[in-house]
Amino acid sequence: MPMRWDYAEANALGGSTGSILNCTKYVASTLEKWGGRIPAEINSRAAQSICEEDCFVICTDPPYYDNIGYAVLSDFFYIWLRKMLVQIWPELFRRLAVPKDDELVATPYRHGGKDGAEKYFMDGMQVALSAMRKASRSNSPLTIFYAFKQTEISQEGVTSAGWATFLQAVLNAGLYVDGTWPVRTEHTSKMISQGGANLLASSIVLVCRKRNAAAEVITRADFIRALKREMPNAIDDIRKAGVGPVDMQQSIIGPGMGVFSRYAKVLEDDDTAMPVKTALSLINRVWEEIENELDTNFDAETQVALAWFATYGFDARASGELITLANAKNIASSALFESGVFKDLRGKTALTPRAELPIHWTPKVDKIVTVWECVQHTARVLNAEDGGGAAAGRLVAEMGSRAPEARALAYRLFEIATQKGWTAEALVYNELAQEWPKLEELASKADVRASTNVAQAELF
Repeated sequence: MPMRWDYAEANALGGSTGSILNCTKYVASTLEKWGGRIPAEINSRAAQSICEEDCFVICTDPPYYDNIGYAVLSDFFYIWLRKMLVQIWPELFRRLAVPKDDELVATPYRHGGKDGAEKYFMDGMQVALSAMRKASRSNSPLTIFYAFKQTEISQEGVTSAGWATFLQAVLNAGLYVDGTWPVRTEHTSKMISQGGANLLASSIVLVCRKRNAAAEVITRADFIRALKREMPNAIDDIRKAGVGPVDMQQSIIGPGMGVFSRYAKVLEDDDTAMPVKTALSLINRVWEEIENELDTNFDAETQVALAWFATYGFDARASGELITLANAKNIASSALFESGVFKDLRGKTALTPRAELPIHWTPKVDKIVTVWECVQHTARVLNAEDGGGAAAGRLVAEMGSRAPEARALAYRLFEIATQKGWTAEALVYNELAQEWPKLEELASKADVRASTNVAQAELF
């Protein structure tokens, strides 16, 4: 039973967060505020055996493919609990060990290898989800919580066997994905504890509904056209809702799979049905194309800075490298120095580090305002001892029409930093993007105050 712990267990008898006393207080305080008066009924049975129709609002947290061997792990506790409680709950502890044959996880050594384990998981999950689809109310979504690991992201996007197999089972059960939303379930300290390897960023809520029995069949080309047509607005809505960059990979699955799963089939060029894994890859590719198109809307200085950052980060390189990039964007390298985006190191050059940016910079007084500067200064001010949210909000207010572009750039810089493995830099942009809705709110209040002050001044 291989295990790896990245935290220390709390002393159950102590006074820390994980102690029995504190946990009891947390539960009690929740129950005190609970307004429900309808008695609950609890039954334990296999999800595959649900036979009622159109009766339930279903919210489920299914097994995570091969991430956790629940039954084996339970044995660690079961054998000791059995010694103490078998006389109290004889039915529950009638076995010597936890039953494992019917456990719905993809365990290769139990199912004849990797392929057999994947088939077992797919078939079993499809039966369970089909039963849930039948039992769920037609006018209510079926919500499925699914753990997502950063390590499940490849260059082609979220295409891991676990995710692809699970989503395929969802579709095969006659459901379509109406949305995917991240729920922040992990502390940021956990994200940093593994050297920034965000092992579990979020729990993902799949919002599913019953697919129309008369759903049509489309081609691969039709699917790609639909993605390009619908995803830009969906991505913008996700960002406006405050979803941070670290959760974008999961969140964009929602609108993409929404397109894919509302059809009965998407046919490949050879008339075979497109599998989910291929659909996920195409969704990611279209998303990347959308992001690249956004890059071309930035000012020339920002485009050069973005290209430099993607290759060298904040490292210094020969000036000739900058000249080549500047020529490609039709801008003089001298203009890049004048803007303050780059610094001239006499034969070498580099992006100006945030620590060296002028402290009193504002978009109002800068003669050459770039989106790059807007992002870097806001990130600097947000975490400065003499700054914070209010100061960063004032900068956003002064950006005017550049504010949406600055927000988009923060997401783009996070993606690049993550791909390069620059953990500290990625966390900077993730925090900035997540705080952006609050900064816009502060900016709006600052605009109202400024307008009020102007009106009062005119009265006098």
